[in-house]
Amino acid sequence: MKFTIDRTTLSDALVNASKASAVRSNMPALEGVLIKLKEGSITVTGYDLSMGIKCVISPIEAIEDGEIVVNAKIFGEMIRKMPAGAVEISTKELNVSIKSGDIEFNIAGMSGDDYPNIPDLRREVTFYMDESVLKSMIRQTIHAVALTDIKPIFMGSKFHIENNVLAVAAVDGVRMAKRTEPVEYGDLDFVVPKKTLDEFMKMLSDEPNDKKVSICIDRNQICFAKEDYTIISRLLEGTFIDYDKIMNFQETSSAVVNTSDFAASLDRTLLLNTDKYKCPVICTFENDKLHIEIKTSIGNLNENLNIKYSGESMKIAFNAKYMIDALRNSECDEVRVDFTGALQPIRVRPLGDDSFVGIVLPVRNK
Repeated sequence: MKFTIDRTTLSDALVNASKASAVRSNMPALEGVLIKLKEGSITVTGYDLSMGIKCVISPIEAIEDGEIVVNAKIFGEMIRKMPAGAVEISTKELNVSIKSGDIEFNIAGMSGDDYPNIPDLRREVTFYMDESVLKSMIRQTIHAVALTDIKPIFMGSKFHIENNVLAVAAVDGVRMAKRTEPVEYGDLDFVVPKKTLDEFMKMLSDEPNDKKVSICIDRNQICFAKEDYTIISRLLEGTFIDYDKIMNFQETSSAVVNTSDFAASLDRTLLLNTDKYKCPVICTFENDKLHIEIKTSIGNLNENLNIKYSGESMKIAFNAKYMIDALRNSECDEVRVDFTGALQPIRVRPLGDDSFVGIVLPVRNK
């Protein structure tokens, strides 16, 4: 194999593909990336048997087709530390040469035959989403994905299509988040691991555009594809909680609050909370006023905000960080905060928009 390629272009592909390489494995090939040159196109692949990432670069200056597996971390650093401009990659048997001007690295590689094949998914179940819309749906909900495997199904986001509406939802036992958008496809239901969504989200643009992402489901596998990038991952299996049953309650009290002001106030309470001293923030909603207070062994804080409030006086305690996440991921200027009782779920929604819903469970006020 022999080809010449821009260093930055190859480095970017290696960075993305290597995120799916195993950090440590009994199979040395899984700690590497597969580089394959065929008909003027380079494919860089990382795969740890649960998630795979493919990056395609074309056209390039190809001299001789071939394939090789190289250690993802070492090879990636060699490419990154080369001078800007073109680099020449060539292989002789299982040895890899990297040249740029008077600089030449040599590294041992492995046969492409040692690299496991990424599942080839059938495309019968495929739908499409706007790139920026899909990214915002993942971004607004992924904070509520569980980080521990007490119930493994909660370590991913649920994608649920019903009546041409896609809902992306996440639950971690103490909070929930859901975002909905219309989509033209039949009913469908699957759960994607957080790691897969984290990596794919980094490849998506925030800016509105007309680019589409394809989402393909085949048995217990999913494939996200965007232009020259593809991520294939196993899906999580199990029974997901009925989040709509918890979210769709009839509130007895409701407040309209400035999102940034409320989040900033709660953020100040975190100065008094440490890993050693953990106390809930206590909020009292009454007569168009919100009183925020916290008292720990470090000190105390009291603050008042002007709000619009309807309902009986409500005093409720909760984890400030969880509420901050719900507020900031609502991505709006004002939110509506709904209650049915001091120990019942708190619902956060953008004012006048039900496409996002955040749920924070309160704690007992000692």
